[in-house]
Amino acid sequence: MFQVSKNPLARYLMLIPVLIFTGCQVKKMPAKPSLVDVRSALKIELVNGDSMDWNQLIEHIVDMDVILIGEEHDDATGHAVQLAVVEDVFSRRDGGTLAMEMLERDEQLLIDDHADGVIDAKTFAKETGSTSWSGEGSWEAWYQPIVDAAHSNGAKVIGANAPRRYVRLARTDGWERLEEMSEDRQVLFSIPEPPIDGVYRERFFEIMSPTDNDGMVESGIDPSIVESFYRAQQVWDSTMAESVAEAVQQKSLPVILMAGRFHIDHEGGTVSELRKRLPDDRIVTITLDSGRDDVVLTKSENGVADIVIHTDN
Repeated sequence: MFQVSKNPLARYLMLIPVLIFTGCQVKKMPAKPSLVDVRSALKIELVNGDSMDWNQLIEHIVDMDVILIGEEHDDATGHAVQLAVVEDVFSRRDGGTLAMEMLERDEQLLIDDHADGVIDAKTFAKETGSTSWSGEGSWEAWYQPIVDAAHSNGAKVIGANAPRRYVRLARTDGWERLEEMSEDRQVLFSIPEPPIDGVYRERFFEIMSPTDNDGMVESGIDPSIVESFYRAQQVWDSTMAESVAEAVQQKSLPVILMAGRFHIDHEGGTVSELRKRLPDDRIVTITLDSGRDDVVLTKSENGVADIVIHTDN
C-alpha cells in the first residue's frame, strides 16, 4: 500500500485518488483561509527569472485564452492566489470559464443547479462529495470562495475531470474496458491517443518508484502497479485537456483550469494534451510553489512553468 503521508506526490495530484484506490487515510488539520495579502506579499517570477508584481502578472495573463494554474492541494495561500486571479481576470474579461479538477463531468447538473440557486453551497459540496476534497473543511475554506468569485464575475464553472469510477476502472481493467462502453458514458472521460510519454512518464515513475542510495528501486513496489496508476493518471490529463478545449471552442474565454501541480509543471500531461488540441491558442502555465518539497521543481530545459508564484512569501 502506498503511504500517502510520506509520498510528496500526494500534495500535487494523488491525494484523493490514492485514498479512493487504496483506502489509506491522511490526518490533516482543518483547513483555514490564508491571511496573506497575495496581491502584495508574494514573489512572482517569469520563466527567465525576471520578477513581476501582481499588476504586471494580471496584465501578462489577462488576454490569454487559457490560464493553467498548478496547485498544491493543501496550500492555503495558493488557494488565495487562485481566488485573486479568478477575481481579477474574470472581472477584466467580463466572465469566462472556471474549469476544476476537483469537479467531475457527471456533476455538471449539480454545478449548474448551484450556479442558478437551486441548491445552496453546503448541499452542493455534499452532493458532489467535495466537502473534504483536500482535507477537513477544505471546500468551504478554499474552493467555494473561488466558485463564488467566478459566478460573481459572470463566469461559468465546469467539472473538468473524469468521474473517479471510470478512472478507477482504467487502473484496474485497462483502457480497453473504457473503450467498450456506450457513447453516453464515453462522453464523461477521454483516453489519450497516443499515450502520454517522454519526461512526464519518467517523472511519474521516478516519484512512484523511489530509489535507494544505490539507485535501486525500493523493494515492495510492483512496477505493474505503478503502470496501472499511470493509466489512470493519463485519463485525468486527457479528460481535463478535452474539457478546457471544448470550453475554448465554445468561446467562453478565458478558461482558467485549476489542477494539481504535477499535471501542469514541466509541460505536464494536461498541458501536452491541451497543446495537441489547441496548437494555435494562447496558453500560459502558472505554478504555485509553497517551498515545502522540491520533488516537482526538478530542473528541466523548459522550466517548471511560464510563471512561478512562491506562496511561502
